[in-house]
Amino acid sequence: MSSFIVIDDDRTVRSVLAKIIDQYNLGDMYAEADNGISGEELILRYKPDIVMIDLLLPKQDGISVIKNIKSTNIKSMFIMLSQVSDKEMIARAYEYGIEFFINKPINVIEVVNVVKRVKEYLSMKKTFEAIESTAMTMGRGNDVVSVKKPDKAKRALNQLMSDLGILGDLGSRDIINICTMLYENPDLGEKLEETQLSELLKLLQVKYSAEGKGSNNDFKTIEMRMRRTVSKAMKNIAAMGIEDFSNDKFTVYSSTLFDYADIKMEMDFIRGKVKYGGKVNIKFFIKRLLVMVEQIA
Repeated sequence: MSSFIVIDDDRTVRSVLAKIIDQYNLGDMYAEADNGISGEELILRYKPDIVMIDLLLPKQDGISVIKNIKSTNIKSMFIMLSQVSDKEMIARAYEYGIEFFINKPINVIEVVNVVKRVKEYLSMKKTFEAIESTAMTMGRGNDVVSVKKPDKAKRALNQLMSDLGILGDLGSRDIINICTMLYENPDLGEKLEETQLSELLKLLQVKYSAEGKGSNNDFKTIEMRMRRTVSKAMKNIAAMGIEDFSNDKFTVYSSTLFDYADIKMEMDFIRGKVKYGGKVNIKFFIKRLLVMVEQIA
């Protein structure tokens, strides 16, 4: 059973969320707070599985609370609540560690679906932890095999590519290599926001050349491969949503690895309702992948 803490300065919102958690048997409500400072103290005390937190809070805003908690060893997952529709602010919240975003006013169906997505995400994370634990205890006698974090990141990336139905694509190799390069180089990863996609592709081109894989690996060719692969992933997720809107993979990935508006556009395109599908943004996709890998690994 998942544990919850709700942080919102609106008493009615807290009450509604508590009732939804109880009525739909989503987990146990541990505590609630009406400001950021008290909320952070409760998270540190109870270490809940899931925190539902308002973006704009008295005393300390939601993003600051998340940043502070993420700097500790606490592994709580964050669902952000807000009426704010500023895409840049929402994107910043994702970068600081939220898993999902719920718009106010609160919609019961949306809350239930989002919580189920986060619980699926938690389950996936525990699966990777189990894999790590098994790998570390393998070996002769009491020998312990050390599993390096970059290796865990690569396993996580491979699993994500598999879930998206693109693991066998050439472009998925490029995506995994770029993400691994960023993951293993913290300085480069921190500058990702200011780094142009072309610069990343040229770095990958240099890597391929150093490995003797320079043929057919100029950065324009790499970009075309990656664009086709991300486009295929978007189509696969959109198709899942058309077939079964409650599909676990659809609910997890449609708003974490893509902008949901683009997934919706792609779904309408597949249905023949519009002339164009969702927009492919390779750098956005890479950024979201890195956030997921950091959570898993």
